[in-house]
Amino acid sequence: MKKEFYRRNLPHWQPDNAVLFVTARLHGSLPKEIVLSLKEERELYQKHLEEQGLSDEELKKTLRQSRDLYFGKFDDLLDNNKTGPHWLKDNNVAQIWVDALKYFDNERYKVICSTVMSNHVHFIFYQLKQSIRKVTHSLKSYSGNEANKVLGREGRFWQEESFDRVIRNREDLGEKINYVLNNPVKIGIAPHWSEYKYNYIHPDFGKYVK
Repeated sequence: MKKEFYRRNLPHWQPDNAVLFVTARLHGSLPKEIVLSLKEERELYQKHLEEQGLSDEELKKTLRQSRDLYFGKFDDLLDNNKTGPHWLKDNNVAQIWVDALKYFDNERYKVICSTVMSNHVHFIFYQLKQSIRKVTHSLKSYSGNEANKVLGREGRFWQEESFDRVIRNREDLGEKINYVLNNPVKIGIAPHWSEYKYNYIHPDFGKYVK
């Protein structure tokens, strides 16, 4: 069984019992033209792949690789962007997100790991009791409102859409856990994943960390 919901009139699938890797970024954290250019690049490459006469299995594999490549470029842009908001650098704001994610842990979902960067967050969770759209909307709505109070501002805090993908297997899970926890190491704000204040890994999944 799969649950279907719609995001901006496009079908999006959430398999039952899926493990999901999610990235949410601050509103305005990347210029629109850069995001659109990157999406266009991905769509053109995907169309190219679909025209190559690959088998269904080969096409699925290459499309997954294409999505990973696209996400890698997207995340690198976030990590290295010096403009746009970096509100999550504020410890009070970062803690609001951490507390929001933890609040419904083991009730609406189960969190495997998470991290907080200056302009985006990564987390992996599973056993969602609602659609991912409802869960992320609730998280972003509450944390965004509370963060705006701390910052003394009004307006959108989070970008409306999040990047999410289903984790396929244990190998994929291990790769994504290490990706999340090592993001602060990659950009040089922590010498080791375990020394970063806003890294979290559930003890049951510690065996996956390299």
